[in-house]
Amino acid sequence: MYRGVSMAVFKPKILIIYDASAPNDFSTAEYESRYTVLEARGFAEAKELNELHGKEIAAIIINDNSPTFDIFALLFEFRKADMFRRIPVILLTNNQNTDFLNRALDFEIFDIFLKLTDMQLARRKLAKIIELFSNRNELEKFFNQQMLTISIQGTQLEENQWRIIETLGQALESRDVESGNHCDRMKDVTETFLKYIAVTFPRYMLNDVKIREIAKVTPLHDIGKIAIPDRILLKPESAGRLTEEEFEIMKTHTIAGCKIIDSIPNFRGTDLYRFSYNICRHHHERWDGRGYPDHQKGMEIPIEAQVVALADVFDALISKRVYKPAFTIDKVKEMILGGECGAFNPDILQCFRHCVDGIYERIYAQNFKQ
Repeated sequence: MYRGVSMAVFKPKILIIYDASAPNDFSTAEYESRYTVLEARGFAEAKELNELHGKEIAAIIINDNSPTFDIFALLFEFRKADMFRRIPVILLTNNQNTDFLNRALDFEIFDIFLKLTDMQLARRKLAKIIELFSNRNELEKFFNQQMLTISIQGTQLEENQWRIIETLGQALESRDVESGNHCDRMKDVTETFLKYIAVTFPRYMLNDVKIREIAKVTPLHDIGKIAIPDRILLKPESAGRLTEEEFEIMKTHTIAGCKIIDSIPNFRGTDLYRFSYNICRHHHERWDGRGYPDHQKGMEIPIEAQVVALADVFDALISKRVYKPAFTIDKVKEMILGGECGAFNPDILQCFRHCVDGIYERIYAQNFKQ
């Protein structure tokens, strides 16, 4: 220590509460060498001192110094103020009645010191209790800081994942000018279908969070087409339909998409991963099992993949593509409801009937003149 420089020594504060109608018979002199002692006559003064000194108070001692002191009314106020969790509250009493002591402990009193106890032992116990609570509070503070850090990192991670998703979608669309904005339209159509299904068929358990997350990952449904050669992906109508061999290659985009989904950092194990993977792999499955790649049927197909499948077919039919002209809205409805595009879940088709005209007017009518 440097000569001439005084160093202030921090002393924890203890708050002594007693009944103002009787003298405070708690001797503070033996504690003042180690603690700063604050005194309060009843709960009002105790609350004021607690608000003033806050986290500096290391312990509260309630001195049962009068037969008229309503200890339990005081403890009730402590409970309402949530003062038991952070600060150890100790009852100092001569009352050895078992019911009285048990009732006090029911109020989450940390310990009870009998006034007949050796005061040196009481001081040692108090020091241990203060140390215990100090360590617990520090641990809780550290835990909360870690959780905040994890939360911030999680938010940043999710933002990075969305950037990857959007970039992948844009990369796919950049290969085909005529399918521009397809991903945005798919998100919109899928979300509208999902909302109708959620209201009409609650058994699918589609809440707002699920609907939002499924719609957001919808742009990844065809991401595997990045792996498909241009000569197949962009084969024009004038060159004829895809050959059987070319179609088999085209079908591999479902599996290729899943491999890309698996490569997104820290994506596995989340609901977003599950929705993305299911949509990529199963959006070409059909209700009757005649789809690909796994020939799933009925409710073997995840509901998110079923909805995206219908949205994808609808957008493909209503839009102009290199391999086909745009169809009219009436023709599209006829083809989908007539089963020309494969079998779909009857529940989803029922919702399609109710909302398709509104979707067309809101999203397509101004952009695709029939």
